[in-house]
Formats: sequence, C-alpha cells, structure tokens
Amino acid sequence: MSEFTRRARLERAVQLMRGSPTRELGSISAEVGFATPSDFARVFRARYGRTPSSWDRVSVLGPVDPTAGAIGTGAPSPAQPVLVRRGTARVAFVRVRDPWRDDRLAAGYDRLIRWLARRGVGPEVGELVGLSWESAKATPQPQLTYDLGVTVGPHVEADGEIGIHELAAGRAVEIHCTTLPETAAAWEHLYNVWLPTSCWEPADGPAMKRFRRRPETIDASAWDVDCSIAVRPRWP
Repeated sequence: MSEFTRRARLERAVQLMRGSPTRELGSISAEVGFATPSDFARVFRARYGRTPSSWDRVSVLGPVDPTAGAIGTGAPSPAQPVLVRRGTARVAFVRVRDPWRDDRLAAGYDRLIRWLARRGVGPEVGELVGLSWESAKATPQPQLTYDLGVTVGPHVEADGEIGIHELAAGRAVEIHCTTLPETAAAWEHLYNVWLPTSCWEPADGPAMKRFRRRPETIDASAWDVDCSIAVRPRWP
C-alpha cells in the first residue's frame, strides 16, 4: 500500500469515526479499503500511537508523545476558514472510481504523471488537486469517484483516460491543514458550522483539496493541503 493511499484511507476513516461515534470499526475499515480490521488497527496505531478502539472519537487526535500524558480532550480546532478569490484553471485529471480500494489513488496518480511527462509537462509545473463530486455520506463507497489532477496550460488537451476540467473563477472558502485529523475536522467544520452560519452557500463544482506540496515529498506524518469549497453569496 502506498503512503499516498494510506493517508487517504486514514483521513476518511477518522472522518467516519468522528461522524458516526457508534459505528463498528470493522465496518469503517472495510469501507475505506483496509483488508482487515487488524490492518486498519496497525496503521492507525503506527500513526497515532494508540488503537482505534481506544479513541473516544471526540478528543484531539494526533501523534502521541510516549513521554507525555493522555491526549487532551476537546474537539479539534481547525485553522480559521478564509475566503479567497480563485482565477480560472484548466486541470488535466484522471478519474479514480472506488478510490479507497487497493492502491487505486496511487495508481491513478502514476498514470497522470506519466501522461503529462509524455507531453513535456513535469509534475512540478502545475498544482496538484483532488476533486470530490459526490457526498461520501450519501453515496455508496463503490460508486464514489475522485479526480486527481494537475493544473495545466492551454496547450494540453484531453486524450484517452485523461480529461480536462475547466474551473471557473470565483470565491472559495478554505482551511489549511497539516495533519490527517485536521482535514477530517476541516470538512466537518466547513459543511456543518461555517456554511450554515455564513452568508455563503456552495457554488456548483466539487469539493477540492489543493496540495501545497506533493504527498511523496513530505514526511509520512505530514499533510499539507487546503480544503477548499467554491462558494457564492446566499441571497435572501
């Protein structure tokens, strides 16, 4: 299992655990693509220093210092959401179906990078983005799709399994995250707290991860992304 896939599965598992406090761990581990609950428990413990069954699904979850006391209580505090203005963008993307199964995300990423390289576009040129079109809470796992893409110039055209998204300019609300638990908390905060209490509503388009650094270039415990939702004014 690639580190990219492992992180994505853990992020989704933490989100499900926090959102469904009574759901069985075996059901969650199967949904996000771990072969067995013991595989999930091993990866979870390696990342957080504790078993998934020992987490109350409310207290702050993060890497554990063995010399410190118990993890503090209280809900995770995501960074303050910020409103930004984004310009138009062209995104060359590969669509990954049932993305948490096996190593599908990593395989899709490799196909995309090789496709771009054949066209003289290096992976460092554009911004890596992940686009989610369905609600993971409302769509069965096998029907979920995830578009992994890189922003490209006008000379790059769709071909074969690689498509092009033309993203419109507009406003977006974003939270910067540096750990997996922060990303789960960020999506929950944006959709369940910030949007319902703001004068903004989601615009047409996907929820998006904007990777500040490529997953393979940073330490395994890090996660450097902006969770981003395109928004428009909520009119009375």
